[in-house]
Parts: sequence; C-alpha cells; structure tokens
Amino acid sequence: MNSRRLICTLSLLLGLVACSHLPRATTIIVTGLVFHNTTATPIHNAKLSVSQTHEMVACGIILPGKECSTTFPQREYQGNPVMVSWEQAGRRWSVKALEVKLPADGVAKRPTIALITLAEHGAISARLVPQPSAGPTPTEIQLQLR
Repeated sequence: MNSRRLICTLSLLLGLVACSHLPRATTIIVTGLVFHNTTATPIHNAKLSVSQTHEMVACGIILPGKECSTTFPQREYQGNPVMVSWEQAGRRWSVKALEVKLPADGVAKRPTIALITLAEHGAISARLVPQPSAGPTPTEIQLQLR
C-alpha cells in the first residue's frame, strides 16, 4: 500500500513539474524602442529605464516631429514598470510607472517595438506595435526572378 501511495505522489509531482515548463500563451517579444517627438520643440535626454532589470535606453536629442530609435536583442516582455524622463523647452518631465498598451488579445504574432510618444506639456503614451516585416533579401528576389 505504501508503494502505491509513493507512485501516486511521484506521478503527481512529475506532472506538476512538467506543467510548470509549458510555454505561456501570452508571450510578447520586444526587439526595439522608438521615441516619437510630437511637440513643436526639440526633446533632449529622453531616457527609458527598467529598474528590475537595470536596463536603460537613451536618446540625446529628438527634433520636432522626428523619432529616435534603437534595436536590441529580442527579449520577452515581462510587464515590469518603466520610468521615462526627458527635457523639453527647459523643463524636465518624468513618469515613474509608465503603462504600456499591449496588443488587444495579449499575444503578438510577430516581434514588437515599444513606441513611446512624447507630446506637449509632458503628455506621454506607450504601446507595443508589430515590428515591420522585413522585405525579401537580394538572394530571395533573385530566386523569385528565376
């Protein structure tokens, strides 16, 4: 009887361990960041930092109506709070826990880019947008022409 109980317990433990390694259905991969300046004046020292991971992205100057972008090795979006700070027209702005809008269904079908829009009077928004799909490589074009 004890061996039967031991076998049941081991089976249950193995099942729980196996379940803990299943991939999550809400995986979102982030591969880059874009700061977009929608104001009428330059933005200086735009910075996004994630305190939990000690990571940071920064842009020195973003002209009116322009963008500053960067890519980085792909990583899974973890929902950590992000802090964004910037200077505009002699004033410093910052948001300590920026809310990032996720895709409606919580799943991204392809890698995403974080789009941070900086607007007048310290207004800011953030969302994850699908990374533009890359066009065919020169080799792929040549193969299509044959």
